[in-house]
Amino acid sequence: MKKLIKPLATAIVFTLILVGLSQCKKLNIATLTTDDTNLVGYLQKYPDTYSEFIKVLEKSGTASYMNAYGTYTLFAPTNDAMKSYLQEIGKTSIDEISVDDLKTMVKYHVLGDTISTPSFTDGKLPVPTMHGEYLITSVNNENGVSRYIVNRRAIILQPNIHTGNGILHSIDHVLIPSSKTLYQKLKENNNYSLFVEALDATGVGAAIQKLTYKNDTTPNWYTVLAQSNAVFAAQNIFTLNDLKAKYTKPGANITDPKDSLNMYMAYHILTGLKFTADLVMSPSHETLVPQEVITTVLKGENVLVNYETTNGVTDSALVNRPYSDIACINGVLHDLNNNLYIKVRYPTAVYWDVCEQPEIMKLTSIFRKGGKSVTFQVGDLKDVTWPAGTVDYLCNNPGAKDLFYWNDRLGLSYLKTTAGQMNWIEFTTPLIIKGRYKVWVCWRSNNANTGLGMQTWVDGVLLPRTFSFGDYNYGKTLTEDQVRAQGWKRYYVGASTADHMASKLLGTVEILTTGRHKIRFVTTEVSPKTSASWLDMIHFIPETQDQYSPKFATDGSLVY
Repeated sequence: MKKLIKPLATAIVFTLILVGLSQCKKLNIATLTTDDTNLVGYLQKYPDTYSEFIKVLEKSGTASYMNAYGTYTLFAPTNDAMKSYLQEIGKTSIDEISVDDLKTMVKYHVLGDTISTPSFTDGKLPVPTMHGEYLITSVNNENGVSRYIVNRRAIILQPNIHTGNGILHSIDHVLIPSSKTLYQKLKENNNYSLFVEALDATGVGAAIQKLTYKNDTTPNWYTVLAQSNAVFAAQNIFTLNDLKAKYTKPGANITDPKDSLNMYMAYHILTGLKFTADLVMSPSHETLVPQEVITTVLKGENVLVNYETTNGVTDSALVNRPYSDIACINGVLHDLNNNLYIKVRYPTAVYWDVCEQPEIMKLTSIFRKGGKSVTFQVGDLKDVTWPAGTVDYLCNNPGAKDLFYWNDRLGLSYLKTTAGQMNWIEFTTPLIIKGRYKVWVCWRSNNANTGLGMQTWVDGVLLPRTFSFGDYNYGKTLTEDQVRAQGWKRYYVGASTADHMASKLLGTVEILTTGRHKIRFVTTEVSPKTSASWLDMIHFIPETQDQYSPKFATDGSLVY
C-alpha cells in the first residue's frame, strides 16, 4: 500500500542500483534471445559452461520440471561456480550431495516469474525464489566495468538470456540459502554482543530464536534493527547495567513487557519481512511494542529511521546498507548507526493507493503493466471484503486520458442496493498513527453510475458527507479555489479535460489507536445501470496539515 513515502520507490531505484556507476564504463545489461524451447535446452547447448548444473537438475529430478512450459527466472551457476562451491563445502563431486539438498539448491536459484535486470530496481527482487526467500541485488564495480551481483555473492556474468520458458542469468557463484535465524546471526557477531545480552535479559529475543508459523504455511516474519556495541558506546553505554540505568528503574522486572527496557528492545523488532526497499515503501512500521511504530524516510541515498527535526536539531538513525538486508530463516537483519528509542508520535498523512493489495502486487506480469487486468472473486483479497460480485484490477495503457495514480485502479462490479449484489465493500487500511484526520476518497467518475450514493464508515463511525461514483464532470467550469471551497480537490497531475477524476472530503475522523483500520463504503441509492465504479485512492490527512499538496501523477511521482 502506498503512503506518503511510496513514490520515493522511484528514487530508490537509482539509490540501490545506480549509485557509484558514474565512474564506470558500462553496466552489462545485454539481452540474448535464443531459439531453444526452454531453459534446460539452453544449458544443454553449452556443456562446457553448464554441465555441472545440468547434473544437479538431473540428480534432483527437477530437469523435467524446468523443461516444462512456464515462466521462470533461473540463476545458473557456471562449471567454475560449481567447482568453487564443492571446494567450499568440502565435497569432490555433486554425487556426494544429497538429493534433498540439491532440490533446495535448484529452488533457491529459480523464481516463478520472468525477471530481467531492468526489474532489479529496489535491491530486492520483486518475487521470492521457489525456496521462499527473496534475493537481493546490487552492483559490483571492477576495473571500470559494472555488473549486477546477487546476494552480495554471485556476479551475473551474462544476464537476460531469453528462452521459451523464461530468462536465464549466468552467475559465477552458487547462491546459498539462509541457514541461521535472526538470533543466531546476531549471536555469532561479536559486534552485537550487548544487543544480544539485552535481548536475552529481557526475554525479547525469544521471538526471533526460531522460525514459527501463524498456521501450517504462513511464517511469522520479523525484521530486526540492530545496534552495534560502537553505537551503544557513543551513548556511554558499555554494559547491560549501563543499559538498565538509562532505560529502566532500579529493581524493575525487565522481563515484563510493560517495563521500559523491555519495550526499548522490543522496539528494535518489526513485524513482517522488510528489506530496505520495503522500509521506504511506507512512512511507518509496526514494532513488537503495541501501538508504537518506527517511521522511515529516504533522504537522497540514505534510509533514515525516526527522522525528526526539533528546535533546529535533527535526530535519526541511518540504515547501514553494507551491513543490512541480511536474509535469515525467520526474517531480515538491518544495522543502524545510531540509537533507536521510542518517540512520541504525531499524526502522519497516509496517501493510500487501494490497488496495492498483496495479492495484486504478487502478479508481477500484471501489476502496473499497461493494458493488463485481473478479476478477483469474493474471498480472493484478504484485506478487501464484499458480499457479491467481483473486483477488477486494471492498469491503463500509457497516455490514457484517465489520470489514475500509478495509472491503475480497482473496478467495483457492480455496486447495487439490491440484495445479493455488491451493496458494500470494506477495506483494511495501511497503518495509521492515532490522531484526527480528514478523509478524502479519489475516483474516476462514471455518468453511468449517476444516482449511486455512497456512505462511508471508518471503524464503525459514519462520516457526514456522502459521495457518488457518478459525479460526472464535477468542477469542469470551476477554478481551483472554487472546487476547494465546496469540499473537493483536484488530486491528480495533468489536465483532465472533462474533470473525470474526482476527490471529495467526506469528513474528519478520530483514529483512536495506531494500527490498521476498517473503511467501508455502503450504497444508499439505486443506480439504474450495471457499470463498474473505479476507485483510485483514499487519503487520511491530519486535520492541521495541507490537504491539497502533494498531487499525484500517473508515473507514481508526487508533485508539491
